[in-house]
Amino acid sequence: IGDGVEPEPVDPEIELMNVVLFSMPGAPILYYGDEIGMGDNIFLGDRNGVRTPMQWSPDRNAGFSRADPQRLYLPPIMDSVYGYEAVNVEAQTRDPSSLLNWMRRMLAVRRSSKAFGRGRLTFLNPGNRKILAYLREYGEETILCVANLGRSAQPVELDLAHYRSRVPLEMMGRTAFPPIGDLPYLLTLPACGFYWFRLATDIEVPYWHQKRFAPEERPVLVLFDGWTSFFRDRVVPWRIRMAEKLRAQFEADILPRYVASQRWYAAKGEPIKRAGLSDWVLWGPEQRSWLITLLQVEAASGQSAYFLPLALAWGDGDEEQIRAFTAATLARVRQQSQVGVLADAFADEAFCRALVAAIGAASVAACAHGKLRFTPTKAYAGLAGNAVAKLPMTRPKLQGSNTAVTLGERLFLKGYRQLRSGVNPEFEVGCFLTEVARFGNCVPVAGAIEYLAADGTPTSLALLQGFVQNQGDGWSYTVDYLERYLDSRLGAAAKAPADVHGAYLSLVHTLGTRTAELHQAFALRTGDPAFDPEPLEAGDLAGWKRRVHDDALATLALLQQHQARFAAPAQANARALLEQRERLLARIDACGMPAGACLRTRYHGDYHLGQVLVSSNDFVIIDFEGEPARPLAERRMKHSSLRDVAGMLRSFDYARWSAVLRDRYTEFDRARLAPHAHAWEREAREIFLRAYDEAARDSGLYASFADVKGLIELFERERALYELRYEIANRPAWINVPLQGVLTLCGLTPEL
Repeated sequence: IGDGVEPEPVDPEIELMNVVLFSMPGAPILYYGDEIGMGDNIFLGDRNGVRTPMQWSPDRNAGFSRADPQRLYLPPIMDSVYGYEAVNVEAQTRDPSSLLNWMRRMLAVRRSSKAFGRGRLTFLNPGNRKILAYLREYGEETILCVANLGRSAQPVELDLAHYRSRVPLEMMGRTAFPPIGDLPYLLTLPACGFYWFRLATDIEVPYWHQKRFAPEERPVLVLFDGWTSFFRDRVVPWRIRMAEKLRAQFEADILPRYVASQRWYAAKGEPIKRAGLSDWVLWGPEQRSWLITLLQVEAASGQSAYFLPLALAWGDGDEEQIRAFTAATLARVRQQSQVGVLADAFADEAFCRALVAAIGAASVAACAHGKLRFTPTKAYAGLAGNAVAKLPMTRPKLQGSNTAVTLGERLFLKGYRQLRSGVNPEFEVGCFLTEVARFGNCVPVAGAIEYLAADGTPTSLALLQGFVQNQGDGWSYTVDYLERYLDSRLGAAAKAPADVHGAYLSLVHTLGTRTAELHQAFALRTGDPAFDPEPLEAGDLAGWKRRVHDDALATLALLQQHQARFAAPAQANARALLEQRERLLARIDACGMPAGACLRTRYHGDYHLGQVLVSSNDFVIIDFEGEPARPLAERRMKHSSLRDVAGMLRSFDYARWSAVLRDRYTEFDRARLAPHAHAWEREAREIFLRAYDEAARDSGLYASFADVKGLIELFERERALYELRYEIANRPAWINVPLQGVLTLCGLTPEL
């Protein structure tokens, strides 16, 4: 609190009473003063106790009247707890956590859905009778209300099987909960706690959610000779037919079923026809071996390659291992009297440790058609140390398109799942920054695992890096900061102080400096043709502008095709952008090109707030893979490093609109908060660009910052169009965020 006064805690029973009231049919009624919890003067007779003056401020007569206190018909409440000096509108307006501002937020959420006032009311009957649970349904919308009427924390199991696969979206904070399944939905509520959930069909499952299957659901594979049971050329002649049938079952049923259920499967929801082994090797010590496989996955959209190492665990003595494999199990296996499971080897600690040890030993393993190459960097010994076998191994809960494993606080092993042939920019750039440029604000690379095809073409399978302690990525840090700031401005009448963002902008200055230092590292001349900078030529500039022009036409065509899918505000903004097609193209053509000398260098390629880790009031830059949609060869091409600058500027804009467009805000709230968010973005941009120029001015990357202003504008438009295409293809619910950015770059005012 700005004035140093500790806010009075809101009575949880008052909150709960209002929650139930606000979620019931009809129009809720509040008697004046209830919104600030000012209480009654019970010592006044008749009904006069609820007719005392409204407590507007701590001034004389609670700000209700300037008359002498003796002349008032009824005196204001002067109780030390509920009196006007302690409880009043003026104080609670300034306090974001006050009952008044809480009431405003609750009413804003209620106004966001007609289901509260007009919908059908259906009570559920949970076993825990201290929990009140009911549904509010209106048209296609369903809202689940759950309230704990007890004075202590309570669990509850709700039968929501009718809404299977829907994602409960908590309406106050817009937080997505795990999807509803066939089993009773488990919730835990604190004393007098509550939830309002929208049971959504248009919200993505939380990215940290892992779909788990019971082992009984897995199919059974019958082996007869361990791993060799799958390979007809490795078994005795009379078992060839058995091996062929087992291999066919494995590739047509087991592998497609498992791969299609994984987060790292790129064609989400698209059924897999077949997942064949394109190459494989039986790898590891004799007492414990693993089957490292490369898969060729066939789906309706085409073929793609994946990396899937496999492990076996048998029930006789491996019960603990089998339990550890539960979430990574492909199938149950049986061989004579033995029973066990076949699982993804990345769930096996011994396998991950063996990979790290093989990198350190620079091992090579021959596959059926190619070979595996384990390559350490010069930094391996310092990063791994001498006790890799003793480091505790954990798998981060948040897994995405790759699989990550940490070993203590020393090493980070990332396994690539979807494979692309060619030199991996992340390994190549990481080695350059670690060993050559010695750039200290990136994650150091310890080594890599590559598959070399028969013709020598490399494909990266895994990357080993040093572990970096951090407080999360820059995107989460920024959005959380913005949400707190905007909430504080929601009830504030006064203008924000001039230095309100001082601490955050100090971090932004550091980010600008680190970005420039990264680009200076890329501008070093080392004799390596893959990294040595090259002069920017006029043909490059014309080609870049032509490409952005083509991107704009392709994006507008895609927008025209899909605009009917968007919500009302996004549809209006999409129409506005389509109508201003010529204006957009003219803005692209008007971007001035630099007159002075500039350099083309390697660069990050997909630079935004999610690609930097906040670490001890500094930043560590990560993930040098480049834009995933582009081919590897294109990601390795030299370009202007100012594309990274434009990407970060667009990320500030993305954070701004992501915070303002939250569903918890009404249109009125958004109109009030938009100028505050715009002012924040303007300051963040200015500080970032100033810090970048200060650090990069003498690097030779450009003649002067003023000379490349038009180039940054061109790259900002390019990035905004990319974001628009990405959201259309992947997250239509987010489409209004990039639409706001593109319209603003066109000089238009978008609808909130």
